Amino acid sequence: MSTQVSIILPTYNSEKFIHRSIKSVLNQTYKNWELIIIDDASTDSTKEIIKNYEKEYKKIRSILLEENSGGPAKPFNIGIRNSDSEFIAFLESDDEWVPEKLEKQLKILEKFTNVGLVSCFAFRILSDSTKKLYKTPYSGLLEKTKWMIFWEKWGIISPSTVIIRRSVIERIGFFDEKIKAGTDVDFYLRCIKEFDFYFIDEPLVNYYESEESLSKKQFWRRWIPEYEYMLEKYKEDFKKCKKAKSRFLRTLATCYLLEGNLEKSRKYLLQAILNHPTNFRLYPQFLLTLVPKLYKKILFLKRKSF
Repeated sequence: MSTQVSIILPTYNSEKFIHRSIKSVLNQTYKNWELIIIDDASTDSTKEIIKNYEKEYKKIRSILLEENSGGPAKPFNIGIRNSDSEFIAFLESDDEWVPEKLEKQLKILEKFTNVGLVSCFAFRILSDSTKKLYKTPYSGLLEKTKWMIFWEKWGIISPSTVIIRRSVIERIGFFDEKIKAGTDVDFYLRCIKEFDFYFIDEPLVNYYESEESLSKKQFWRRWIPEYEYMLEKYKEDFKKCKKAKSRFLRTLATCYLLEGNLEKSRKYLLQAILNHPTNFRLYPQFLLTLVPKLYKKILFLKRKSF
């Protein structure tokens, strides 16, 4: 293999921040990489910016899609199929890496041959430039035998924090292109059942939450069909892991709550309670759906806790 790490960077209308993500790759202390940028039919100047970088740096190449795919799964898969490296890292176009990110993660992969995926903490950079440490529920090694714990808690902050072995994808398959939002969640659920994870308890990524970010545009509306699909896709696994099913149901209920559909929110919350009756955080939210005049007044709490 000509390079050890292939970095997959999907982008769409990212002219305001694509420089930041590309420069963070160029500034990595580890140098044996290639950067594959997949432009998902941008309509601004993103394509021109990418092409300029491609002309200047031999390790950068681009793939320009003619039609927007509506989600990151297809661009991720196209990037993977056009790579040939032993390791694959993902970087979202509005995020950036600290210079030592790849170097520190690769040391873990070299040390623990049983680890298939390495993630890390991140700094959340809010639209007002406020900087907050974003932790995962885990630190160090999480063995695949404990997959139910991961399903219950989740905990990977962003695809930008992840580096994986190519053998992982060869084993579990590509991103599910039926899923337009939360496709990485689906991918990690499959991955942890086959490979150990490792979490570096250090922020190696700046995760930006700007108003332009795709994830901030009524995300709950886009996630509703995706989580309903995953509930059906993993129904046999959820029979073994009811706490994880409850977590999915609560997420779906919160989406419907934010959408203002109290009836469906109540329905899914009731199912969540039945699957995990000792999770007492579910009960106040369920009561909220019974009082339509009240729920709007404290809706911001649901947004913050989502």
